[in-house]
Amino acid sequence: MAGLKGNFLKERMRRGEKVIGGWITLTDPIMGRIFSQVGFDFVMIDLEHSAINQETLQTMLLMFEGTQSCPIVRVPGHDPVWVKWALDSGAEGILFPNVRTEREARQVVQMAKYPPQGIRGFFPRVASNLTTKMSEYMDGINDRINVWIQIEDIQAVDHLDELFSVEGVDAVLVGPADLSLSMGILFQWEHLEFQRAIQKILESGANHHLPVGYPADDTAEKALSCLRQGFQFVTTGMDSLLVQRAARDVLEEIKKGWEA
Repeated sequence: MAGLKGNFLKERMRRGEKVIGGWITLTDPIMGRIFSQVGFDFVMIDLEHSAINQETLQTMLLMFEGTQSCPIVRVPGHDPVWVKWALDSGAEGILFPNVRTEREARQVVQMAKYPPQGIRGFFPRVASNLTTKMSEYMDGINDRINVWIQIEDIQAVDHLDELFSVEGVDAVLVGPADLSLSMGILFQWEHLEFQRAIQKILESGANHHLPVGYPADDTAEKALSCLRQGFQFVTTGMDSLLVQRAARDVLEEIKKGWEA
């Protein structure tokens, strides 16, 4: 593996380019091949809210070989073991859910980096192409791995300047469902307080020159709306939602044709 796609993604985002990602939750490793060949700038592999295990993740990450899509893994929590597994298997970025404080932000950054900057344990077996490209993999690795954090709690919104000032945080993804839940207004996207929180996140990201993204589910309309609102990146095309929508559309078309 030993890819450099993590560097390319970072460079594009540092230049302020808009980037678009897909989202994988289904456990068939072939989803990695399907999504990476579509042309997404990055693909989020979700371990927090799916049944994807360590073995499946390793096989899925191999499916990105020969493509330009950068694989990012959302780990289930702030556990250095999962971070190590994901990076050793070839992930080029980690998304940490629900980071609320400056201390948590510093801790998760350390989990993704080798000493002396961090605490990551050594042996990137698969990531280094079974050690045959170890030197290439290790060259600049601490700078290459993307470290993203999710803002999913109103507590984090109250401490954005401290969070966004942590060295090593490369991007921020809003977690709208959990954020609205923490505010007592679940799914009320147009609620004034929710919109104020979103605007505060966007403004803080701009002030700290930190890319801010939003999960736009499976519609191009929502993704475009987020990009126009000021988000630098979006995730769209969640596999399960796309399959569900395609199946529903085909079924409805058949029923209408038959009834006609």
